[in-house]
Amino acid sequence: MYKEYNTNQLSLELNLAYDIPMNHEVRLISLFVDSIPSQVLLEDKSHTGRPAFHPAMLLKMTLFAYARQVFSGRKMVQMNEEVIPMKWLSQDTYVSYKTINNFRSSKHANNLIKTAFIYFTLLMRENGMIEDEALFIDGTKLEADANLYSFTWKRAVDKYEYALNGKISELYDQLVQEGVNLAL
Repeated sequence: MYKEYNTNQLSLELNLAYDIPMNHEVRLISLFVDSIPSQVLLEDKSHTGRPAFHPAMLLKMTLFAYARQVFSGRKMVQMNEEVIPMKWLSQDTYVSYKTINNFRSSKHANNLIKTAFIYFTLLMRENGMIEDEALFIDGTKLEADANLYSFTWKRAVDKYEYALNGKISELYDQLVQEGVNLAL
């Protein structure tokens, strides 16, 4: 059982959607999470007790915070209180740091966030928010000697683009998870 969650619900309160541009990253995150099938997003929970926050809302908040390099649950709560796009995602409801950390530390959410990170990176590349050239610039820094064969050619980049998706997953494990585990 989950609390009712609908970002398109009109209310008598201040409508925060007016302040967010249509091309803002928070709207892309919201559309992305809304496109995830509910069978993947929802997990079996207890039907007793207080209704939990909807996993879609918590995932949107987590992805937006990660996009802003915020990994601490308490800092996410602070963002929810101060940053208008985060308020829009949570529909201006208070979410405690303990709820956010419990969601992020669950096995289901861990796998969901990792998969979402990979697909969201691909979606941003398709929409032109990330340029392909920027993803490959640092590849030449791996080889220390500056000779003719240490330069990365465009043809080689196209050839190994498939392997890049695997490296995106490794990058997630290395960068994001270390920051998240330290923040928890």
